[in-house]
Amino acid sequence: MSIQLKSVPSLYLAFLLAASIGSQKLLAFDGPANAASQPPKTVHSTITAFVIDPKNGASVYAATSRGLYKSTDGGAHWSPTALTAGINALTVDPANRSIMYAATSGKGVYKSVDGGTTWTESGLPKMEVKAVLVQSGPTVFAGIFDGGLQKSMDSGAKWSDAGLGEKIVNALASDPSKPSVLYAGVGGGIAKSIDGGATWAKTALPAPLARTVSIRPKHPDTVYAGVAGGAIYKSMDGGQSWKASNLQQQVYVVNDVLATDAAVYAATGIGILKSTDDGEHWTQVNNGLPPNTDIRSIGMDPSNPRILYVGTFGLGVYKTTNGGEKWDLIGPL
Repeated sequence: MSIQLKSVPSLYLAFLLAASIGSQKLLAFDGPANAASQPPKTVHSTITAFVIDPKNGASVYAATSRGLYKSTDGGAHWSPTALTAGINALTVDPANRSIMYAATSGKGVYKSVDGGTTWTESGLPKMEVKAVLVQSGPTVFAGIFDGGLQKSMDSGAKWSDAGLGEKIVNALASDPSKPSVLYAGVGGGIAKSIDGGATWAKTALPAPLARTVSIRPKHPDTVYAGVAGGAIYKSMDGGQSWKASNLQQQVYVVNDVLATDAAVYAATGIGILKSTDDGEHWTQVNNGLPPNTDIRSIGMDPSNPRILYVGTFGLGVYKTTNGGEKWDLIGPL
């Protein structure tokens, strides 16, 4: 069944904005995106992010509201790591994949230098860190809710304001072919830097409060942004201009967007949407998911774009090996 996205009433948008304080991607860890997606009586973690090893797809990390979990067999089994703080985002140093950073809920940034076995505090204590990105070498950025964009030039030992000029920073992404090109999802839309974060400029995105941003890997001028109110916008010229992506269906929240070279996936409060025509049309791909599942995050195996993981609010992790045609539950966490 084809589906299209629709903007929401201003009253509901006001609710989303109000709900942002102390939240995970503007929704509380334990608050459903819609009444139909109530979790079971035994509430499991909210799954907020995935990292999959590009050289070994069986090695998967799942960041949750109750800590970090790891699987060494493609999600068949999971083990908790030493990091037990609630996590909003997770990233690795592309030059050294043993180095990982976790953006935590109210406890700042944590860092691991041994592939997630042990973790240490890495600054920004008591802050609600929504996003973290290794730009190059020792340069790391952290997006803070009500704290702006912070920058470290020494792998997280010290932090300073990055001069973005926005108090709310929900998401960060970099051009995979040119890491000096950065995008930030902020309270006023999308900001872009072309000099590694030294300077920033707002793009022309005609929407407030960007919640997630994703770049098409082999076509990095194509950028997708999920915004408050349940809309998705697309730019095909590196953010110079934006087009709303079919605003004709009630999708009240877009939690995450993942752009691959073959398709675009959107994590929403009613499940997963998929587009194979650059966001012109969307189809629900919820086979195997409970009805109206509140999907919070999406991760892809870099070595096989048909293998994806989705994290839910309170209903565990689901996996597909066929690009979303069928999902299987692989862990409650």
